[in-house]
Amino acid sequence: MELDFRKLNADKLFDFSKEQEQLIFNVYDRLFGMYDISVVRIEDSPFQAFKSGEEKSLFSPKICYFITDKNKENPFYLFIVSKIGTTVKGARTTALYDSLQIWGMKKLNENFGYISINKKKWADKIAAIFSRFNVNFKDHDFKDFYVLGSDKCKVAAFLDTQRKELIKKFPDEDFRLEIKNDILLFGLLKDLSEKNAFIIAEFLKKI
Repeated sequence: MELDFRKLNADKLFDFSKEQEQLIFNVYDRLFGMYDISVVRIEDSPFQAFKSGEEKSLFSPKICYFITDKNKENPFYLFIVSKIGTTVKGARTTALYDSLQIWGMKKLNENFGYISINKKKWADKIAAIFSRFNVNFKDHDFKDFYVLGSDKCKVAAFLDTQRKELIKKFPDEDFRLEIKNDILLFGLLKDLSEKNAFIIAEFLKKI
């Protein structure tokens, strides 16, 4: 499907290079073939309720998609975001040094407090660097992941058998999963690609 973003959101593409525009078109086409997708205002997404100073500094959302499956079920949001470029001293660079990433959010049916899940790296397995958090949740069936949270019972409720298997099978270890109350944030610390958009969307549909 051909999509003219200049008609939908004329101000959204001004910061993008021609190569980035084409990539956004390709990602949209890939998602459109599998999902019901529409462009919505970022203000109408869960981003405002979720964001903190950290999220704001990490990335700036440029385009927001509201997505359901073809049966209009399992809704979630995907964001094309500009990863803000900085110098070694932390100063803001020009937009030419920004990169695009894709992140997703989903409203959950239950308040799980705060939860953070990351895949362990080899060095991390040696150093217990997360012991300062309220809950350092440990599960023998989930031993390759750091699971941090504010409430052990809520962490256990979220990590049911189905969700644990889904997380373990995710094909890229550089993901970030964070929950604040009933909003789940999920994404990859990697540049935008059709593949990354597809695997993130599939994960959010099932989680």
